[in-house]
Amino acid sequence: MKNVGVAGAGKMGSAMARNLLDRGYRVSVWNRTPAQVEELVAAGAIARESPDALVGGADAIIAMLWDDRVAREITLGQIIPSAREGQLIVESSTLSPQMYQTLAQAAEERKLDFLACPVVGSVDSARSGGLTIFPGGSTAAFERGRDLLGAMGSTVTFTGSPLASGFLKLANNSVLGVIADSAGELLRMTGNAGVDRTLAIDTIVRAFERAGGKRDQLVARDTAARFSASALLKDLRLARDARHSVNAGGDVMDCVLAEFEKMVERGIGDRDYIAVALDQEAFWAREPQK
Repeated sequence: MKNVGVAGAGKMGSAMARNLLDRGYRVSVWNRTPAQVEELVAAGAIARESPDALVGGADAIIAMLWDDRVAREITLGQIIPSAREGQLIVESSTLSPQMYQTLAQAAEERKLDFLACPVVGSVDSARSGGLTIFPGGSTAAFERGRDLLGAMGSTVTFTGSPLASGFLKLANNSVLGVIADSAGELLRMTGNAGVDRTLAIDTIVRAFERAGGKRDQLVARDTAARFSASALLKDLRLARDARHSVNAGGDVMDCVLAEFEKMVERGIGDRDYIAVALDQEAFWAREPQK
């Protein structure tokens, strides 16, 4: 499967196409704005004038588009209807889980192989083939696309379904949002207090990295106290008072404090603080959605 079409030559799509060119793939590319494919053509790619033409000259199509609306227009409206039986469609755009499922169903109706393949990583990762990829679809489609995905990513984790792929990608990027916002609030606090900025950044980043140490406890649902929820709640209250003392607000941290107050009131104070996460998981699994 060496003939690959790439739909979408934005930053990520272009980087992925250049990586595939470097690895010996024959790459054709389509983009709504033709000028954006010029560098890829100079590197050896073939420009196609439409998604239909892109599909006609490839064994596999990789779509890297902006959102559900564009995927509905291009992947659902043009790529899938133009594809031939057995062709592989790799949807790497970040979309809603429901849109991945819609595309998968449409592909199945046309007897196409389809993989929802959201990616995690930067433009540099895409350029070097170092993305993390969450392919979801049939086992047969995954096996067909395994080598291609391996050329694009250093970590390829088969999720089993397009829905799972979508939810995992959004969970990952939600963590990024929480990190960015909370880091900003904490840097405002330490900055207002006159703490060296680089020292504060290094301390906050190391704290984020420590979260990885809770992986096994989460998997095992192990809440034996290493650092209790009550002890962390005490420190979160101190942090709130410290923020106020230097006139530094913190909406995210206030939300975290409120949740810890609530959870400790439910009786988990003597358990490890990761019990708050497990209790949240169990609580929302029990609660009906509104």
